[in-house]
Amino acid sequence: MAANRRSTALFLLAVTAFTTCVLFTVTEGSEVDAGYCELKTNTSRRWSFTLTRFHNESGQWVEFTSTREMDDESAVQLTEHIFECGGRKMIRLQAALKDPFSGERFDHQLKFHHMTGPNTALINKGYTVVKLKVDGHGPVLTSRPLRSGELFEVRMDKRGTSKGYANGIGVTTYKPGDPPIPEHMNNLKSGTWLLYGTNIWSNNVEVFSKYTASNVYNLKPGDRMGVMRSETGALHFFVNGVDQGPAASNIPEEIYGVYELYGDATQATILHPTGH
Repeated sequence: MAANRRSTALFLLAVTAFTTCVLFTVTEGSEVDAGYCELKTNTSRRWSFTLTRFHNESGQWVEFTSTREMDDESAVQLTEHIFECGGRKMIRLQAALKDPFSGERFDHQLKFHHMTGPNTALINKGYTVVKLKVDGHGPVLTSRPLRSGELFEVRMDKRGTSKGYANGIGVTTYKPGDPPIPEHMNNLKSGTWLLYGTNIWSNNVEVFSKYTASNVYNLKPGDRMGVMRSETGALHFFVNGVDQGPAASNIPEEIYGVYELYGDATQATILHPTGH
């Protein structure tokens, strides 16, 4: 439209599980009530758009974009109606959006991230981690950040007997691969809160001695350990499903779960509330 013309646009977006509807009303001249005017359907024509959306690593929709195309197979079918109302020309655009992901199932369950430490490998579709060299350690991070109130729980599947200690679990503010995961997670000087044995370590410093009487070094195959950031930012550790109480406070919102095949631990699997 010409720059000297006034135009108004009314935008309505309604979302259901499978359909989105969009209405635009554009008028030339002053605003009028389109409800009193009838469409001239014989002047309508077809447009089409394509919407692109994607999940980030957290499983959230982070962006969608639209592009205009002349393609009847587009996910959006847009009809343009041109009509007159009160002596003014009006355009109404009405669209129905077919959900391009309808029928697809997205698995938001926690897995181990594929960018593992130098002494680990993933099996079981990323739910299980195994140690490559028995003498070394093997940290792994979760595939996405933990949600507040979400329990990151790991079952130790196998362990040796040469060292007499096993397991490390906690959280970190670092994303997988940034920095590269070291062979021992407690070597990092920032952004970590970890449980080894009965003590809490943060940034390679012991900050809570004898936090728990349930020593994770002594766990046997089949035993479980977990960690959770509460809605209030407190960090809790769990041993065989039992909350050991708050271990730290003011934990940042975006944190990844950390498990370490430490010492004698050689294989472990992420568990979920429904079982896996």
